[in-house]
Amino acid sequence: MQDLIRQFLLVTHVLAGITALLSAAVAIASKKGQALHRRTGNIYSVAMGYIVSSAFPLAILRPNPFLFCVACFSGYLVWTGYRRATQRAPQLTRFDRWTVLAGIAVIAGMAIYGAYMVTNGESLGVVLLVFAGGLTIFVVEDIQALRNGTLTGKFRIARHLQRMLGGTIATITAVLVAQVVPQLAGTSIPPFVVWLTPTIILTPLISWWSYKTLAPT
Repeated sequence: MQDLIRQFLLVTHVLAGITALLSAAVAIASKKGQALHRRTGNIYSVAMGYIVSSAFPLAILRPNPFLFCVACFSGYLVWTGYRRATQRAPQLTRFDRWTVLAGIAVIAGMAIYGAYMVTNGESLGVVLLVFAGGLTIFVVEDIQALRNGTLTGKFRIARHLQRMLGGTIATITAVLVAQVVPQLAGTSIPPFVVWLTPTIILTPLISWWSYKTLAPT
């Protein structure tokens, strides 16, 4: 019975990942604010929500702390990105305060486990340390927003785009570890290079989109 549950969770977890990537591609290509963008964005958010929620039982049935940390990382970005799209009031709520606390816990978990992996000669620990640093930037932004109520207008939209694309990076990375990293066994290519490639390629896109969104009209 346990094997059947694990297999079901694993298959649906992968299907949700594929759905998230396809819907993200359509949402990115579609014009912001239009119905297609909103629909595919909602599909992406639901798919990512399932990915994160299914990662919890999978982490118990098929222990993989590394992928669990990445799922929590992407979950924080997608959830707060969704909130930035739907929460139009400048002031965040008490619920958002709890979200920030969860983000701090995720940062601590990634940093601690990433350092543990590195000290034990596992190069993929570098990825968790990089992701922990990136998430710290977003959590600090959220703390500032809680204090100052700065999430209005273009700033709110920019935060939405940044976080959704950040979640997309994490999703692509998870796919690569399942499909590409196992093929590197016995080669001189360190696995963390594959993991960081989406971050290196897509981060400039996030910066460009943020610039365009925040530029004076």
